[in-house]
Amino acid sequence: MSATDVKCPICGTVNRSLDLEETDGWMECEHCGNAVQLMKYVKTRRIPCYQMKDCQVLVPLPQK
Repeated sequence: MSATDVKCPICGTVNRSLDLEETDGWMECEHCGNAVQLMKYVKTRRIPCYQMKDCQVLVPLPQK
């Protein structure tokens, strides 16, 4: 567990001892009550994007 002190981006209050790695960057401010996600702690994954020109098109064979 890595507890950090984080400043709320909405009201500026410092929220102490938050484990943002466990919550994937989400926190609820102790002062204003807004829930925000800090992108610094978000776990991202690469998703491949394919173009149709890179794919082979399958054409059905005529049935006998």
